Amino acid sequence: ESRRFVELGCGVRGGNSAFLVQEMGWDGIMIDADESRVRRVARRFGPRVTALADWVTCENINDLLETHGFSGEVDVLSIDIDGNDYWIWDAIDVCTARLVIIEYNSAFGADAAVAVPYQADFDRRALKSVDPQWASLYYGAPLGALARLGEQKGYRLVATEPRGINAYFLRNDVGDSIPGWSVADAFHIPERYNILLARRDHDLLDFIRRESLPIEEIA
Repeated sequence: ESRRFVELGCGVRGGNSAFLVQEMGWDGIMIDADESRVRRVARRFGPRVTALADWVTCENINDLLETHGFSGEVDVLSIDIDGNDYWIWDAIDVCTARLVIIEYNSAFGADAAVAVPYQADFDRRALKSVDPQWASLYYGAPLGALARLGEQKGYRLVATEPRGINAYFLRNDVGDSIPGWSVADAFHIPERYNILLARRDHDLLDFIRRESLPIEEIA
């Protein structure tokens, strides 16, 4: 309806919203913390896109969206910032999206109701550990936690991609003919995570406890 989108963590290619600009003529905002990526996005997509270099936090996200004209309803909100995705979606209240696309951490499994605690400066690549493979998986939240948050915010889980990375949530007043999907049926996990899990006698939560890393239970 609005043909507008918000892309948080756009990278160099424009994230999930790139095709909306290139193929469908939508307008939107793309935000990334890396200035060089944002410059490339600005050159690639031109004036249809507000390209913004900023580190997205719970404290600034609503101001960023409101200041740049993206309060109210948008059609798509895409969140892929490799860490605080759960908390950013929870914090957004100046705009409401008909469809939310958000990255989940499938290494936690399908049903775990946990999330890595919010830190404004969280960087998943900065964690030092005796086991760097596991350390790289300490980020974000599992599909089950995001499904709970979606329900609280008035959304239903309708799809995930086979790679086990993105989940799709429709606002409950949108697409009446599209049914909600259970977490168990929607869950996928990347093959590289399956290989890592198969080689170890413990899982990600065991690693977190062993390394005394913080983890937050989601009610």
